[in-house]
Amino acid sequence: MANSPKDKKYSKNEKLVNLDLTKENMSPTSNKTAHLGEIAIEASQIVSRLEQVAENGKSPDSVPAQPTVFLGVEQRRSDEIIQTIESLLISDDESEAAPQPVLDDISKMVIVSHSISAYCGGLDRHLLQKFSTRVTTDTTRWLCQIFGFVDSVAFYHDDQLEGLVRITRMMLHYKYPRYLEDGALAFSTVPPTIYSSVASPLGVVQHLCRQLGLPLACVRPVPVNTHFGSQHTMDVGALQKMLAEDVNAGRTPLIVIADAGTPIAGHVDNLLRLQDLCKLHDVWLHLRGHSLAALTLPLTQPSEPNQCGADSVTLSLGSWLGVTGLPMVTLYRIWDSTKDQNQVRNRQVGASRESTLPLIAGLSTDHQGKRIVALPLWMLLQSLGREGFHARIRDAFLSSERLWAAVDVYRHVRLLSPKPGGESGSYTVSELISKPANTSILLETTASCVVFQFIPETKENEVLTKVPHYYDKLNSWLGQILQLDAPQVNIDICELENIGVVLRYCPFENVTPNHPSVEDIQMFVQCLEQQLVILRATVQQKETFIKLVEVSPVLKLVELPEWAGLGGVRYAPEGWEQLLTDQAKGELNSLNIALVDALRATDSAFSLGEGVDGLMCVRFGMLTAQSDIEELLNLVVKVGQSVEENSRVLDSMSEIVKKGIETATLDLQKENEDRLWQEGILRHVPVVGTFVNWWSPKNKESGIRGRSLNLTQGIVESTENIYKYHMQIPSGAAPAGTKSPPTPLVQTPVGGNHSRSSSHASNQSGSNVIQAQANAVAQIQGKVENSVESKDVQLPAHAQPDSHIPNESTEVR
Repeated sequence: MANSPKDKKYSKNEKLVNLDLTKENMSPTSNKTAHLGEIAIEASQIVSRLEQVAENGKSPDSVPAQPTVFLGVEQRRSDEIIQTIESLLISDDESEAAPQPVLDDISKMVIVSHSISAYCGGLDRHLLQKFSTRVTTDTTRWLCQIFGFVDSVAFYHDDQLEGLVRITRMMLHYKYPRYLEDGALAFSTVPPTIYSSVASPLGVVQHLCRQLGLPLACVRPVPVNTHFGSQHTMDVGALQKMLAEDVNAGRTPLIVIADAGTPIAGHVDNLLRLQDLCKLHDVWLHLRGHSLAALTLPLTQPSEPNQCGADSVTLSLGSWLGVTGLPMVTLYRIWDSTKDQNQVRNRQVGASRESTLPLIAGLSTDHQGKRIVALPLWMLLQSLGREGFHARIRDAFLSSERLWAAVDVYRHVRLLSPKPGGESGSYTVSELISKPANTSILLETTASCVVFQFIPETKENEVLTKVPHYYDKLNSWLGQILQLDAPQVNIDICELENIGVVLRYCPFENVTPNHPSVEDIQMFVQCLEQQLVILRATVQQKETFIKLVEVSPVLKLVELPEWAGLGGVRYAPEGWEQLLTDQAKGELNSLNIALVDALRATDSAFSLGEGVDGLMCVRFGMLTAQSDIEELLNLVVKVGQSVEENSRVLDSMSEIVKKGIETATLDLQKENEDRLWQEGILRHVPVVGTFVNWWSPKNKESGIRGRSLNLTQGIVESTENIYKYHMQIPSGAAPAGTKSPPTPLVQTPVGGNHSRSSSHASNQSGSNVIQAQANAVAQIQGKVENSVESKDVQLPAHAQPDSHIPNESTEVR
C-alpha cells in the first residue's frame, strides 16, 4: 500500500529522530574512545617528529624567531608552536651536541601515556576515581610480586627524594604523637635523629631537613668500615654505638638510610645486621640503590614476604629499564598491629593509630587528583610483561659481569666495585636466576656497576688508598679518550673521596634499554689496552724527563696543574731568570710562542701552555713506548736556539737602524752649523741673502752631504759618491775608469761589533722582518738624500729617529 506524502514526511522525520537518538546513545562511550585514539595518534606523531628533529639537528620548516619577553597578541596555530619547539631542540653549538636518546615503541607509548593521563584529568570524578584506583592497584600488586615485597604499599612520585621525605614525615608522626598538633614544638626537647653513611651524598639529607623543617644537627653521619669489610659501606658497629649514645642522651632515633649499591662504587651495606639493629631500637630502615634491581632476578617466588628485610625501598625503574617518563616508586611495608609494643601503645578500638600514619604523611594515592601518576608504569608493565621486564634487568647485570671480568686482567688497573659472584666468584647471574638464593647473597653477589682506575706500580704488600694527584689527571685523560674512541660502552668520569678520579660504567643509568654486546666489550677492552700502554710509557718517561730538564741550561720545568701529559718546559736563554721584568716576560712569551709554532710543524704532540706564573711554555703530550725523550728535548733546544738567533738578528738590526738615524741627525746638524759660519749669516737673511748670493755665488761643493746607512758594516757614510757616479758603490770597490777606490768623506760607525755576514739564521723565519727593516732604512736614506737637493739641514718631522724603528724593547740581549 502506497504511503501518502504526509506519511512519507512523517516517516522521514521519524528516521531523523531515531538517528539523532542513536547518536546520543552512542556518544558517552564511542566519543571517549575516539578522543583517546585521536590523542594517542597525535601525541605519537608529535613525539616521532620531535625525535627526528633532535636526531637530524635541523627543522624541516624554518620558523621566524618569536619574542619571548611579552606574550604575542595574535593567536598561533598548533603547528607553529610545534615548529617553535623543534627549533628550540636544535643545538647551534656543535661542541654542545649530545647523543639524543633513541626511543623505541615502548618509550613512545610511555610518553603518549602522559597525554592520556592529562586527558583523563578532565573526566567525571566518579569515572576518574574508578580508573585511577584500577591503575594504581594493578601497578602496586605487580611491582610487589616482581620485587618480592609482599604486604606493602606503593607511593608514586616524580621527584627522586619525595618518597624518602614522606617516609621520614610518617616516622615523625609515629615517634611524636603530638607532631600533627604542635609541629616542631613536639620534638623541641627530644630531637629526632637521622642516620646516613658518610659515603652517601650530603645533598640527600640536606634536602630531607629542608623539606621537613629539621635542623642539620638532626643528621648523624655514620662512618664507613676501616678495618673489616668494604671501605665504602656503613660501619654497623659504629652505628650501634651511636644509637646507644643517642638514646642515653635523650634523642629519638628516627630512620636509618642504607645503600643497596652505593652511589658511585655500588657496594651494599650489611643488611642483615642493619635489620636486626633497627628492630632492636624500633628504627625505620630505608634502602635505596641500583642493586635492588637484583630482587627481580630469581624466577622462583620468595618463601617469605619482604625478602629484602627493609621497611621501605626506593625504585628507579625509569633508569633501570632505560625508559624516560616513568615515575619513581617507593614501596613501604604495611604497619603490623600485632606487635606487642604496638598493642601497648594503641589501646583504642578500631583502626590502629599506625595504620593512619601513611595517610597523614601523604603516602596514600589521591585517586581524585587530576593526574594519574602510575599510568605510564601501568602501560609499561603490560607492554613488557614479566619476561620482558626480567630480560632488561638480566642483561644489565650480565653486561657488568662481562666488563668486570675483561678489565680485571690488567695489572695497572684497580677495580673498586664489588666483584660479581662475591669475593669467591662462586655465583653467576645465570645461577642466581635459576637457583633460589638468600636476599643478602643476591644483593651482594651482583654488580650494578663497574668502577676502575689506572694506578701506579705497587710493591707486593703495599696497600694503595688514594692515588697521587698526577694519576687523577691521567685517569681523566683516559676517560675522555674512551668516551671518544669507544662510545659503545658508556663511561662516566667520577671522583671518590680518599680514592681519586675513577671511571665508571653503570648499565642502570642509561637512557636507552640497549646494553653493550660481547663484541662491543671486546672492542672497548682493545681500546683500553692501547691507552694503558701509552699511560705506562708516559709515567716511565716522566722521571727521565724531569732529570733532563733540570740539567739543561736553557730549559725550565713548568708546573701545569691540569695537564695530563708528560709535562711542560719553558725555553729561556741563560741569564734571563734575573731579568724577568714585565718587558722581558713579554719577550719570553713571544719567544716560546714562536718556538711552539715551529715545533708543531714537526710534531703535533707539542702544544702551547701557560704555567701558574702566567708565562707561556711548551707542553709535551702523551708518549708511546718508542718515543725518545732525550731526542725530543734536544729538538726543543735546537729549534729554540734557531728562534732565539732570529730574534737576536732582528734586535741587532733594529739597534743599527736606530743608532744610524741618530748619528746621521747629529752629523747633519754639525755640518749645518759649520756651513753657517763658513758662508756667513747674511746669506740666510731674507732679501739680503738674495743680493749676497748674486754678488758672490756659493761654491757648488759647499752643500750639505747626505747620509746613507751601510747595514753590512754598521757605518753611516756621506753620499757624495752616489751623486758623483750616479750609482751605489760598495765600500772598497772602484768604479770603472778610476785609479783608486773612492772613499766617502764622512764615515761614522754606529756601534761596536755590529758588522755581520749572511748566516743560516738570516735565512729563517726572520728574513721577512729583516727585509721590512731594510725597507724602512731605505726610506730614511732617501729622505736624507732629498734634504741635500733641497739644501735642508734638518730631517723632516716624519723621518725623526723614533718614527720608523722599534721601541726600547728591541735592545740587543
